[in-house]
Amino acid sequence: MFVRVIPVTRTPPGVEYFDYLIPAGMKIEPGDLLFVPFRKGQIVALAVSILKTSPFASRAKLVASTYADIKLPRASIELLDWIARQTFTSRPAVLKAWLRDLPKRPFFSGPDSLLRGNDGKKGILSATWNLDHQTKMVETASQLLADGKRVLIISPWKPRTDRLRERLGNGAVLHSDLNAGDAFRAWTGFLSGEITLMITTRVGAWMAPFADVVLIDEPENDDHKQDEMAPRYDARKIAIWCAEHAGVDVHAFGLTPPLHVDDAAPEIPCELEILIRHPNGHSPVPCIQAETLNRLIAHERPTVVFHPVKGDIAKLTCRDCGWQPVCKNCEFTLSSESSYAICRRCGTKTELPLQCSDCGGTDLGKSLPGIDRLKNVWSKKVEEAPPDWRSVSVADLEREFLRETLVVVTDPNLLGPSEDVRRQEKLAVTFRRLANRVREAEGFLLIQTQPEHEGLWREWLTTIGFNTWREKERAERKVFGYPPSKRLIKIILEDDDERILDEVKKVTELRGPFKVPHRPKSRKDRFIWLASPKDQMSGELMDALAKLSTKALIDLDPIAFFR
Repeated sequence: MFVRVIPVTRTPPGVEYFDYLIPAGMKIEPGDLLFVPFRKGQIVALAVSILKTSPFASRAKLVASTYADIKLPRASIELLDWIARQTFTSRPAVLKAWLRDLPKRPFFSGPDSLLRGNDGKKGILSATWNLDHQTKMVETASQLLADGKRVLIISPWKPRTDRLRERLGNGAVLHSDLNAGDAFRAWTGFLSGEITLMITTRVGAWMAPFADVVLIDEPENDDHKQDEMAPRYDARKIAIWCAEHAGVDVHAFGLTPPLHVDDAAPEIPCELEILIRHPNGHSPVPCIQAETLNRLIAHERPTVVFHPVKGDIAKLTCRDCGWQPVCKNCEFTLSSESSYAICRRCGTKTELPLQCSDCGGTDLGKSLPGIDRLKNVWSKKVEEAPPDWRSVSVADLEREFLRETLVVVTDPNLLGPSEDVRRQEKLAVTFRRLANRVREAEGFLLIQTQPEHEGLWREWLTTIGFNTWREKERAERKVFGYPPSKRLIKIILEDDDERILDEVKKVTELRGPFKVPHRPKSRKDRFIWLASPKDQMSGELMDALAKLSTKALIDLDPIAFFR
């Protein structure tokens, strides 16, 4: 007898399975983790099927041993197969992304009745949108745990996982910052039943078949989607798959319904003040209007200022001619931080240029000032205690506010990402989240904005206003053929020759190529094509994409279209 396995290693698409001979007396079943010979050593592999014959029988090596008697449920094998097909990634590469680096001498207490079949039943799918969505989720998780259920919470951000564990008072967390040993103990503990509550980011979404119930935190946030490295999977879609195929109940708790959902967005009664920028309203502190500065000084409770630029200035720019120094690695414009220049794209640090290479000017400070400069000016020109300066990173946006905090946003248009097609959608989600957190702290939100944007911020905080904006946004997307009105598939190639896409062109409409900017010089250029299926996702299209996947990165559900 032979066992077909998926090794825990990265392989190119098409290199999927390996067959091994089962030693006499060894009992192996699909789902078992095994030690098998691989190249010059041994590797852990997942058994997926038992075979009476193998086309590689004459060369098949013996299975070395089982791996700590760990057995994954059948649904995990089916989920792995589905993710590989949807992301056009090899099954070993998907399994490697799940299990990471496994210890050579593992300890595992053994699974329990979790590995029962689901009898073909489908799980419950539901979504709740309200102001206290996190509290509702915590209360739901507590009740499920009291009922003896095994609960997996999937959150979009690492800082949120720790805070949720504090609120729930127990459970384990799993995210990319955990070392391999701690990650192994976390997921095996959840598999065995020793851990009944697991709180994870998208890296642990694959554990959904281990759970009775999956709770999704803020499903409107795209950080649930892997958008940089393969496999490009979406934790939300994994949960939905488990509801439909593994009998797992899935409940989502959010604040802002996504654009494709018709549910009402709850109104956010936040104390909001909108200050229109005026050319004569400058204060001694850059980017802070005089009226805003007066409010910060007069406020007797804590104050926080969100500013989108880290370091000293946004981008080094010659004040005389507009020249900008660029990164030698990826040609992105350099910024200033402390005593060096830094590339915000790839992180490369270099010496600060002393003068403009075009005109010889020595003032390279014509750009939006950063937090460091604002801090420095405040300390020199304002006697009162400074506010809590924060960037618009997830970590800073997630930090708690003290009661009655005055929160100032120097430019709310920069709260969201720069992706042009979905920029307003993501900005609306972020702004509503910030406003709701200010409301929870019984605080005050003050934003500085341009006159043309004045009505937008209040509109997003009301149920009727958000719905009006949503309908308008949908209409605009429909005109230009962007989701959710039309499906787009992102294809990334290192070649702009359209002939490579001949098979795909037969069943799709193509746009492109769009060159990916700011690639490191050590890497080849990349070009993005957007393919819109002429009909539904046909088998012919999937076959064409599968053939193309040996040369391209393919994303069936991209969250960013041009990077």
